[in-house]
Amino acid sequence: MPSFFSKFGGAAKAAQLKARERSYQALPSTEFAFRLFEELKPGDRNLAICPYSARIVLAMLWQGATGETRREMTDILRLNEHPEARGNHYERLGKPLGFQLETERRGLEMFTANSVWCDEGFTPKETYAETLRKEYLAEIQSLSFRAAESAATVNRWARENTRGRIPMVVGSLRDSSPMVAMNAVYFKGLWVEPFKTELTKEDEFTLLDGKKEIAPMMRQFGKFEYAAQGGAQIVRLPYQGGMSMCVVLPPKGMALPKFCAELSGIVGTAWTRGMALRDGHLRLPRFRLETSANLNVPLQSMGMTQVFDLERAALDGISDRKPLYLMGVLQSDFVEVNEKGTEAAAITEVLCGAAFNPAPPPPPFEMIVNRPFVFAICDSYRGTVIFLGAVVDPLECGPVQAE
Repeated sequence: MPSFFSKFGGAAKAAQLKARERSYQALPSTEFAFRLFEELKPGDRNLAICPYSARIVLAMLWQGATGETRREMTDILRLNEHPEARGNHYERLGKPLGFQLETERRGLEMFTANSVWCDEGFTPKETYAETLRKEYLAEIQSLSFRAAESAATVNRWARENTRGRIPMVVGSLRDSSPMVAMNAVYFKGLWVEPFKTELTKEDEFTLLDGKKEIAPMMRQFGKFEYAAQGGAQIVRLPYQGGMSMCVVLPPKGMALPKFCAELSGIVGTAWTRGMALRDGHLRLPRFRLETSANLNVPLQSMGMTQVFDLERAALDGISDRKPLYLMGVLQSDFVEVNEKGTEAAAITEVLCGAAFNPAPPPPPFEMIVNRPFVFAICDSYRGTVIFLGAVVDPLECGPVQAE
């Protein structure tokens, strides 16, 4: 499985701080991530999606799109047609995260892989295939979709490239189109400041219907990057190696579905803006999510319609075969959070002059995540959103054990 991350040394920390400043301006990929999340109508169930993965695999299809189909996809995916645009390397291609680093980030596992599976008798244009190999490091394989073992072959690739967390993605390829494109993402991060297992206590978590369940709540006291925005509380929990999780607790009295539907308006896609180090107390439940989503309707609601239309779809860059169109976009996700992880700048000046009274530091905050909430796993260097999720019931998939 190819890794696009490098060893995270002290020299990279200054670059990380500068990148954090740049991340205050929402990236095109983040705008896409929030819009896709909102279109999935989350909030009434546990949901985890990987907009990063969806954008990459759709960009692989976009490489072969032409005409109005390409224009729609460019707009919805927030892509840039200019081949030398800086965002293309960090945002569009299948090798963006850590692409500019040279060694592996210490304490972090983050892998992404791309593949294209073609039915016997279907051969994509060589220029298209070469683009996918060069720009997306994609494997291009041919097999008989009608063969009984074809689904097992594809599932084995998915299983190997997600460390066994997504064991099956297709039941059969018999009724599939002549080409299946796939992207796999695997992430395992250790907290910079792990939660102490002995502080985890069972506590009440209030579900959407007002019922309460007893869930293991992790506890941590210290300094956090924190902000209160639009009535919501946001805290950043850094992983080793330059990734982080942002946990967003909706305003009290606001239902999670309504909050999720207005997430970009309430919090803003540049949701790290205004974060500052604050003393505080955080309680967060352990949780595990295993979800799947059909992205067809959300993508069409966003305006990507022509590529789904067998009569209007223009994918001539892939093949001259007609009709050639997008049948479906499916995604499976797994996220687990426990005490270990998920699978400063100071200026001191001495001034001589008139006396003044410095502003007192803000009081410590308390953020008790004991009701449905939203989370995002992001690359701290650029702010790229990798996973977005809504946790309605932290025990839905069973209790998560401390490690």
